[in-house]
Amino acid sequence: MLLSYEEELRLTTKLLSASGLPESDAETVARVVTHSDFTGVYSHGLSRLTAYLSQLSIGSLNPRPAIRKITDTGAVMAFDCDNGSGVLAVNRVYDALVPKAREYGIAIATGNHSANIGCGAYYGWRAAEDKLICLLCANTYACMAPYGGSDKIIGTNPIVISAPAGEEYPVVLDISTSGVAFSKIVAMLKQNKSIPDGWANDIDGRPTNDPAKAYTVLPIAAHKGYGLAVMVDVFSSVLGRAAYGTDMGLASKLEKENTGFSMILIDPSKFMPIEEFTASMDRYIRMIKGSRKAVGFEEIFMPGEIEYRKFAETRVNGVEISDSIGESLFDCAKDLGLVKNCESFKDMLSM
Repeated sequence: MLLSYEEELRLTTKLLSASGLPESDAETVARVVTHSDFTGVYSHGLSRLTAYLSQLSIGSLNPRPAIRKITDTGAVMAFDCDNGSGVLAVNRVYDALVPKAREYGIAIATGNHSANIGCGAYYGWRAAEDKLICLLCANTYACMAPYGGSDKIIGTNPIVISAPAGEEYPVVLDISTSGVAFSKIVAMLKQNKSIPDGWANDIDGRPTNDPAKAYTVLPIAAHKGYGLAVMVDVFSSVLGRAAYGTDMGLASKLEKENTGFSMILIDPSKFMPIEEFTASMDRYIRMIKGSRKAVGFEEIFMPGEIEYRKFAETRVNGVEISDSIGESLFDCAKDLGLVKNCESFKDMLSM
């Protein structure tokens, strides 16, 4: 079934509002969820929304968090996010950090008692629109072992880095430090399929192709990805005074995550006129894209370019939602008392 951007945004906002979020907060979270689907990052779109709704229903996410500043020393801030939505928390912290970056040229903020931050690229897009450079990292539920280990101690720990451009698309890097999300392994299990080499280890740290035996996901680039994941823990949870490793909640029980994040914003206009910076970015992007292509490749893409193109396409054509996601959301809506006169997910869209 095809959904328009406005349909998904409206539906997601209503489901979150019915789960206890104030409407303005619900719309903030809904924009990130919708952005994820419409840029092709389906892992954090409507498929992730069902997890958020489950967390809200059992109380592991606070629908009305009192996000408060606990440190403010000029260019440095820290926030307690009161176990609310990590998506809401990062947006609130971003709003507070922008004027600091404008004033000092560079500013940093951390957040603790947070949760899943959703589609990381969304914040890179926000910063690029504001002509700022952004670096954001966050820790997550533990699902990865240290290199050479077998215990779940480290999360997928995403890193987002973005920079604005002029006439070209901004450069937005959004990666996790694991090679694959655990949700993909669960999906393979449901489909009774084997998982590829390099996705997961079993409980004793042995490589496995059996999704039923998968216990930990593997880092990107072996020890290098492990090293990045560790440093994300340092920047987001140790520096942010958040939970890490065995101290955080269990994903299997949807317990409170108590994770942390760290965001740095840099104002390039403090180094040079912003027009000079964006023109230089354009030249850099064109130099890379205009370089010789390898055999078998038709185009060189910059980080985030595919997502920008996908967004332009789906804003016109909509996105396809699977029957299983539609059924899950319809069940959530029934539990929330939103669809008393509806018989299907399709009916629900017009509510």
